[in-house]
Amino acid sequence: MEVKGKGTRVVQAVLAVLLGWVIVGYPVFMLAVVAMVNFTGCFLECFDPDPWAGSLAAGAALLLVAGPVLVGWSVLRPGSPAWKYGVGAVAVLAVIGLAGTIYGSL
Repeated sequence: MEVKGKGTRVVQAVLAVLLGWVIVGYPVFMLAVVAMVNFTGCFLECFDPDPWAGSLAAGAALLLVAGPVLVGWSVLRPGSPAWKYGVGAVAVLAVIGLAGTIYGSL
């Protein structure tokens, strides 16, 4: 019986990770595009490359990809506090993105 319970937990963890990646997929793609544009300095027209901004965008994309993995890890290991780190990283990035959108529109 224990193997069946563990197998069910593995399936739930994989589904949690996949669902999380579906949710954060578009923001990760857009952050990757922003990182590429900042690293190369060219999109529709060229400008000076900004590696610092590219590194920040790539780091944010990495955190968004890691968030669902940490949530899946906490589903797999019920006593693990990993979900707090995953949800916290996604929440911090959401607040930063919301603040950037609000301040950018002013």
